[in-house]
Amino acid sequence: MELVVVNGANAISRGVVSKLAGKQYQKIRLLDFRPYRKSVYDFQRQLSQGVELNKYMVSNAAALEHQLDGASDVLYFTHDYCANAADKNSFIQGTAKLAKKHGVKKLVAVCPSMVDTHT
Repeated sequence: MELVVVNGANAISRGVVSKLAGKQYQKIRLLDFRPYRKSVYDFQRQLSQGVELNKYMVSNAAALEHQLDGASDVLYFTHDYCANAADKNSFIQGTAKLAKKHGVKKLVAVCPSMVDTHT
């Protein structure tokens, strides 16, 4: 079974995906605006034998739509811990609309937040 991971190159997404890869999913489609960074290649080497990780650059709605076509299970991660800004809201809303359009069965959004303790 294949898992599509939107914004999949950050540390939190890599941690979650490493727990799912090989157990529930044999194929991972990692979508990110920088999917070819060193940390992603390091992560790829750490995955279980037989788990296939495919990396795709997604920097606009057309590229995202193309990669969501045929997806069944999608995990969406925010890229940082700050409060949702308008562009982040647009991207998560766009992902949800495209997932619905393409018949995605399961869309889970992981949006951690950090409390600012500096005053």
